[in-house]
Amino acid sequence: MDKIANSPTIAQAFKKRTFQEPKKVGFRYKKSGEWIDVTFEEHYKNVQQIACALMHLGVKKNTKVNILAQTSIYWSQMDLAILCSGGITVPVYPTSTPEDTTFIINHCESEIIFVDDFINLKKLANLAKSCSGLKKVIVNFEFLESELADTHLEIIHWNKLLDIGLNQGKTKLSQFEENLDSIKEDDIFTICYTSGTTGTPKGVVLTHRSIGSTMKDVSIVMDGILSEQEELLSFLPMSHIFGKWESMTPYYLGWQSSYAESIDTLVGNLAEVRPTLWIAVPRIFEKVYAKIMLQVSESPPAKQKIFKWAIAIGKKVLDTRQAGKKPKITDLAQLELAKKLVFNKISDRFGGRIRFCLSGSAPLAKNIQEFMHIVGVPVYEGYGLTETCAPVCVNLPNANKFGTVGKLFPEVLAKIAEDGEILLKTDKNFTSYYKNPEATAESLKDNWFYTGDIGHLDEDGYLCITDRKKDLIKTAGGKFIAPQKIESLAKHESVISQIVVYGDQKPYAVALITTNPEVLAKFAQDNKLIYSEYAELLKNPKVLEEVDSAIERVNKKLARYETIKKFILVASEFTVESGELTPSMKIKRKHICSKYQKQLDALYTE
Repeated sequence: MDKIANSPTIAQAFKKRTFQEPKKVGFRYKKSGEWIDVTFEEHYKNVQQIACALMHLGVKKNTKVNILAQTSIYWSQMDLAILCSGGITVPVYPTSTPEDTTFIINHCESEIIFVDDFINLKKLANLAKSCSGLKKVIVNFEFLESELADTHLEIIHWNKLLDIGLNQGKTKLSQFEENLDSIKEDDIFTICYTSGTTGTPKGVVLTHRSIGSTMKDVSIVMDGILSEQEELLSFLPMSHIFGKWESMTPYYLGWQSSYAESIDTLVGNLAEVRPTLWIAVPRIFEKVYAKIMLQVSESPPAKQKIFKWAIAIGKKVLDTRQAGKKPKITDLAQLELAKKLVFNKISDRFGGRIRFCLSGSAPLAKNIQEFMHIVGVPVYEGYGLTETCAPVCVNLPNANKFGTVGKLFPEVLAKIAEDGEILLKTDKNFTSYYKNPEATAESLKDNWFYTGDIGHLDEDGYLCITDRKKDLIKTAGGKFIAPQKIESLAKHESVISQIVVYGDQKPYAVALITTNPEVLAKFAQDNKLIYSEYAELLKNPKVLEEVDSAIERVNKKLARYETIKKFILVASEFTVESGELTPSMKIKRKHICSKYQKQLDALYTE
C-alpha cells in the first residue's frame, strides 16, 4: 500500500487518491438492475458539487449536519461533501427511536439533515416541533407533498441540490479547495453517537488524527497481506463507527467499495460483486452458519456423512496449523478432496474470491470462526470501539489465535486495571463526549481510555475480551458471572438463535432464549408435532426438552455457579426494529431484561 495511507487528514487522502488515480473505479452501486462504476475523479466532482450547494445553504466551519440514511453511494458523497464544506457529519441511525433521533438532532444543534426514505421523512415531520432548530431536509426520493403533514421543514430534493451546486460552482470552488487544504489533524471529522446499549446516546468526538492513525496501522499490519486492489461489498451501517471506518478505506487504502442494495440482498450481491474482502458483524456469520448446518441436516444421509468427514479433516489440518506444525501430506490430500466435494460449494456462495473476512462490534463464537476457516471463508476477529475510531487490534492470516481479538496495532498501548478493565492509550482515542464533560472525565484519565471491557493480554500478546464491565453479574452468593462467555457457548447449539443471561443479585443465573425457527420447524416435522402458531410450538414439552438438552450441554462447560438453572423461550427474535438490538446488532441487555422483568422474576418464585 502506498503513502496515501499515511495522510494526516481525510481531506488529504481524498485529494491524493483522486489526483493520483483519477480513472480508477473506487465505488460501485446498483441501479435498475445494473452495477454502475464510479471513478475517484467522478466521485470527487460529485462531492465538489454537493459541497458547493451545502455552502450556499449555510454550512461553514464546524456546522453540524445529520445523515439519517442507509449505506449507499449517496451517504458517502454527502459525508465527504459535508467535510469539504467545512462541516461535521453527525450520523443518525435509520432505526433510531423518535426519542433518540430528537435527542441527537437537538444535542448537536443541526439545521440540515439528509434522509433517504419516506418513513424517516415522515418521522422527522412529526418531530419537527420538538426539533425547532432543524430547518432543511435533503431527500433523494420522490414523494407527493400532500403525503406529508404540515411542517416548517424545507424539503430539498437531491437533484435540486446538484443544480444549486452547479450554479454556485463559479463562486464556491475556490472555497471548496481552501476548505480541503485548511483541514488539520486535530479538527473534528465526525461526532458519532453511541448506539445506546445502556441509556442516552453519547456524542463521541473523533478527529482526523483518530481515523488517520487507524488507517496507518492497518496499512502496516496488512502490508504483504492485502493490496490496493481489494474489493469490498459494503453493507454495514455508516451510522456506526465500523461502517464509517470502512467507508474511508477507498481513500486511504485504495480499496473498491461496492454498495449492497440491502441486507436482504446480501447473498445475491455477494455472487455478483465477488468481493475479495468482506467486513461484517458476528450476527451475519451466525446466520450463515445456522443456514448451512440446517441445509446439511436436511440432506440425504450419504451427503451428511461426506460433510462430517470433510469438516473432520478440515479441523485436523486447522488444528495442526494453529499449533505451528505442518500437516501431513496425506491430510492435505484429503483436504483438497474435501474442498472439491464440499468446501468450494460454500465459498462460491460468497463469490468465490474471498481472501478473508473481518468481524467486529461484538464477540464471535469460536466454533463459528473455526467452521468458516475450515470451509475456505476465513473470518478474523478484531476489536475496537466508537471511542477508538474502530479497530485497535485484529487477528491476521499470519498471526491468528481463536478466542482472542488479535494483537494490538503498532501505535496502541494497553494495560489492564486491577479490576480487569482494559485501558488504551492511542492517537485513535476520541477527544471527548460532546457537551458531556462528566462522562468524558469518567472515561478519559491521563490520556488513557477506560474501555468498560474486561479482559487480559495472553502470554503471546493477544488481547482476550471476557465481558463488558457493566454486564458482569454478581450473584446473591457473591460470585461473578460473565454473561458473554455463556452466551457465546450457547451459540454452538443450532436450536438457539439468541440468548440473554440474567441473574444480578439473584441466587442463580437464568436466560431468555429465542430459537432458530428453521431448525425448530424441522424438529417439529421430524417429531410430528402439531401447532397453529410458533408461540404454541414453544410450549410443547418435546421442544422444551430439546432446548433444555442444549442448555445442559452448555452447562457442562461452565463452573457450577455459572450454570443456567432455568430459561424462558421468547417467540420473537430480538431485533433492531423492536429496540432490543443496537443498529450494530449488539443486545440491549438492560432493555430486554426490563421488557421481560415479570417473567424473569417468576423464575425465582416457581
